Amino acid sequence: MIQEFQVQNFYSIRERQTISFVPNNDDNMRGQYVHQVAEGVELLKIGIVYGSNASGKTTLLNALSYFRSVMLDKPESKNDGMGYYPFLLDNHSRNEFSYMQMTFWVNGEKYVLSLEFDSKRINEESLIVYTSVRPTTLYKRVYQPESDHTEVTFGNKAGIDKATGRAIEGNTTNNCTVMAALGQSNAPASKLNDVYEFFFSGLQTLLSPRDSLTYNVKNELRNDKEGKKKRFLLQLLKASDFNIVDMTLNELEESITPEMEKAINSAPIPEEAKIEMLKRGTIKHDDILFSHTGEEGDYELHEGLESAGTHRFLGMSIVLYYVLHENNFIPVDEIETSIHYELLSYFIKLFLANSEGSSQLLMTTHDINLLNEDFIRRDVVWFTDKSKEGATQIKRLSSLGLHKTMNPYNAYKQGKLVDLPFLGSIYLETE
Repeated sequence: MIQEFQVQNFYSIRERQTISFVPNNDDNMRGQYVHQVAEGVELLKIGIVYGSNASGKTTLLNALSYFRSVMLDKPESKNDGMGYYPFLLDNHSRNEFSYMQMTFWVNGEKYVLSLEFDSKRINEESLIVYTSVRPTTLYKRVYQPESDHTEVTFGNKAGIDKATGRAIEGNTTNNCTVMAALGQSNAPASKLNDVYEFFFSGLQTLLSPRDSLTYNVKNELRNDKEGKKKRFLLQLLKASDFNIVDMTLNELEESITPEMEKAINSAPIPEEAKIEMLKRGTIKHDDILFSHTGEEGDYELHEGLESAGTHRFLGMSIVLYYVLHENNFIPVDEIETSIHYELLSYFIKLFLANSEGSSQLLMTTHDINLLNEDFIRRDVVWFTDKSKEGATQIKRLSSLGLHKTMNPYNAYKQGKLVDLPFLGSIYLETE
């Protein structure tokens, strides 16, 4: 589980900003909101980020996804840049290092992974673990400008022998993290491998409002031999009043026409896949058929006739299945996309009421109705705001000094929490 994430000098974020999953002493629904990762250590399962357009909500989630990707993906060339922009609205920040740090828990132990970098290379990287109250360094890398190379030092408790250490260091180019280099090495079981597995399996990529989750649903139904996931999805669809009583995955195979061949040749897929597809002469695809109850019985409707809200909630339902049955951290941007508020509220309640593992959800939303709900704790709500210099600032609702009798929804509408967007006259110049 993630305890804390810090980011500095990354796109619209200039000063160091921190989002934390450490709960305060609020007892409201504490049993549903927190998970114990070690004796005496509890972390929140959920975070909700509000903010006006262009205030930096998505930037925060993108920073998390960026941190994950640089820990897993080795650059194709050592000359590749780091693939991001620092804060560009002053002459100082664009020439300064950027910084990210994540504090997280794996197998009951706390880790702190830090990264300092610029657009060309990584300057410093370190991983420490708390096997006791005192930190132990597992590795530290430092860029050596005199020789233009990276030096990596492994601690005694890293579980890395000299030969493996040399192999990892050889793969750690100036633009590649030690963790990504580890992923390319045949390293024996160690704490480093545990951390790599956390980033690979436990920390998922960002779900954006543009992402179609239908493919995920079809893939899960295709491999659902015992029908558990289908029953789970149908249970949620029925409870959410979509008038859907059943669904069937209809697998089709059709001959490739000349027009389809042109589309396949121009598609951004590997050449081997194109050759195999054209050699076979047919293309396979899946359609979902939904059964609705009508006046005289049940009727099947093709997925193309279903609403965007149905598809989105079905996709979010499979996300819910992941976080309830596996230990995942999933960031979701604009979670309310195409979903009615009552369904959004229901989704969050389902997660809180049924989650027993270490999964976490970090979501952004524009739907301020959640601020009016008694079941939403104040320590899970965050706001992004812009300073007068255009820099993103992240504030926690529970730290804003709002009296416990004051309704957060009303306080937000009155501009007492963050500055609301200033809207000009509704009358426009006609010339």
